[in-house]
Amino acid sequence: LYLCQHASNFMLKLERAYTLNIAASRIREVQHNTGKLFGYTTVSDDNISPIFDKATSICNRLTNEDHVLREHERLESLGDSTLLFFIVLNLFVKQSSSDTEYVLDLFEQVIVLQGMNEVLFKAAMRVGLHRLVHAGNVSSTKLWRSMYKTTTNEPLAAHTQTMELAKKQLSDIVESFLGAAYLADPSGYMAVGFLNEIGSCLPNVEGVADPTTSWFAGEGTCLTEGYPLNANSGWAAELTKIEDILQRKHGIISTLQTKAAEICHLLSKQANCQDRMKIFRLDPTASLLLHCALFDDSLDEEYNSETRGLESFANLRDKIFHVGNAALQLSIISEIYHLYPTNTSGDIHLMKVALMSHDSLAYIFVKNGLHECLFDTNADAHILMQGYMEESDLLGAKVWANNDGWMIPGGLDEFHRRVQQYYGDGMCKKLACPQYMGLAAGRLWGHGQKLEGKASEDLQFSMKCIVGALTLTFGLRDAWDMLRPLFLELTLMSPEELRTSYKGVSDLTSNYKKGKK
Repeated sequence: LYLCQHASNFMLKLERAYTLNIAASRIREVQHNTGKLFGYTTVSDDNISPIFDKATSICNRLTNEDHVLREHERLESLGDSTLLFFIVLNLFVKQSSSDTEYVLDLFEQVIVLQGMNEVLFKAAMRVGLHRLVHAGNVSSTKLWRSMYKTTTNEPLAAHTQTMELAKKQLSDIVESFLGAAYLADPSGYMAVGFLNEIGSCLPNVEGVADPTTSWFAGEGTCLTEGYPLNANSGWAAELTKIEDILQRKHGIISTLQTKAAEICHLLSKQANCQDRMKIFRLDPTASLLLHCALFDDSLDEEYNSETRGLESFANLRDKIFHVGNAALQLSIISEIYHLYPTNTSGDIHLMKVALMSHDSLAYIFVKNGLHECLFDTNADAHILMQGYMEESDLLGAKVWANNDGWMIPGGLDEFHRRVQQYYGDGMCKKLACPQYMGLAAGRLWGHGQKLEGKASEDLQFSMKCIVGALTLTFGLRDAWDMLRPLFLELTLMSPEELRTSYKGVSDLTSNYKKGKK
């Protein structure tokens, strides 16, 4: 009788906890089954219900102010990048043949198809994800029920609030759920397992879903270790063919070997001891991937006897580019997500574009001398970008001089304080002072909008190719550890500081508001 009298104080929370425990148990089962496919049998017993509670709890529409922190939207930002990464990795594994035409268009087509709101909505409905969604925090003041519209013969109580989810909202929940899975399981098996569960709803290259086979075709998740390309018969044969062709191009292979040694030396300067050893111990497959990433020669513009037959090499570079683009986005979003726990999704996306815009990547690439490691060191883009950088650095230097050496009041002292606070003493030695004075929230000083394509397009493409090669070789997390020092300076200013400091200087600060992206 006592429990019945006080049921209203705990039954709703108990129901929510019970539902989440069932979902957590199921996703653990999916994680375990997926891990077994890759020889991984250990499953953590950490309580994952809280993170999935956040992923499936959406704010009431009446509290939609920009300042409200909506955790499911933050997780959605992370899940969106997680989805992109595994879509690209899955397609990369399947497209081993160099005979595939229009590789860049093919990847773009599949990314769009499998990320459509309509597709993700159907996927959510298929696995019953809509049953987990609820609005706000569970309390004793109102009844709880699924927010997705259901039919019932029972009249609803006067104080019961229901609300129909739009397809976009439920598709966003799929990405939030993926973001939670990515955080809950660093190996990636939970996220891949969930994608396999909804895989029958994800269309393939022909735009048709295949319910008869597992969606993910990979031999690993490429998060904690490199991808075993040689374990795939198709890729092993393709890489052998490309290597044979390349070995007959004595001038090209000699240049690429020299350039690969140079970039390994550059990256090792800022890497820790363990990563430094990895960089200088590349196996033949890893060397081939890095050579491919550095081969920026345009076969269309300069088609001669030396470059003839290298179409498959260029084709592979296009595929590596997409891996690098997805890996870099996931790494940066994850970095920002953890570094700024009170950032809204709009904040996260502002910082992402500030770090990943074509202009930013080209600037970082040239500023750190990585362009000198490319095959074609005399490309017009290098000269053009350097000209823009000289101009922007002069403008930025004048502003920094007024703040004692940095964009933020407090200058160098504030810069060093933040480096130590966010990344520890070890990083203080590597980031002795800021160097990106020409960058202004994703743009260059003096250029409020994107530079012309010739200046930054090829350079940012090369940057992502290098990220892709490192990711396939070492795994996403080790690759990011090697590249993180190049980007950390740009993470030290908060989103609000970017909006304030570069208002009227960069168009991106006004395009990405504080609230939802």
